[in-house]
Amino acid sequence: MKSRNLFGIILIIMGLGFLLDRFNIIAFGSVLSLYWPMILVIIGVIGLLDKKSSKFGNLILITLGLVFQINSLDILDINLFSLMFPVILILIGINVIFSRKKNFSDKKSDIYTDESNDFSKTNDFNKNIDLDNEIDVSAFMSGVETNNRSQQFRGGRATAIMGGIEIDLRGASIYENIAELEITAVMGSVEIMVPESWRVEIAGTPLLGSMANKSRSNTDFNAPVLRIKGFILMGSIEIK
Repeated sequence: MKSRNLFGIILIIMGLGFLLDRFNIIAFGSVLSLYWPMILVIIGVIGLLDKKSSKFGNLILITLGLVFQINSLDILDINLFSLMFPVILILIGINVIFSRKKNFSDKKSDIYTDESNDFSKTNDFNKNIDLDNEIDVSAFMSGVETNNRSQQFRGGRATAIMGGIEIDLRGASIYENIAELEITAVMGSVEIMVPESWRVEIAGTPLLGSMANKSRSNTDFNAPVLRIKGFILMGSIEIK
């Protein structure tokens, strides 16, 4: 289900609930104030069923919803909010260590620089060069820059926790026209620069954060596609 449709359904249900409350049929306001965290859980569960959505991000969303719900119902006599951030860090750590990685026999490809592009002649374009066909970068309270020029780029993952990551893909070429990046930004930011010839498809779950696709619009259905699955918690993801 598309996030726009899901948001519309939630608004309709809330509108009907408040309407019934006005007619004293149900006490919707009281129900909502007690069970509103279940909205986060439902969004997360639906996200898990969506192939284009970040599975890890939706698991965090479900975890947050359950924490808020348990706290709202006073089921446990402990302050769950004090445990929430450490639990999220543990989940992120597990994801970084045990996330399934594809194995490719040709891990690296030959360097390539398109001299017809002005940016290929700048110093910024020629630093931190990476030839791996998959990106796997993490930044914890730090900054990371990577300039990938793989000619068989498959995608990968990037995790920013209270830090920043800059990924330059302007010198890369996508393998078999489709690549996938899974991005996690927790109180951090991830910036991705792509060639104008690429088409970018972005899906994700921003929670107190932002996700912006500022790349050039490409209507060519045969253009290489970069699919980005993002989870943002008080952070940001920007593609340009």
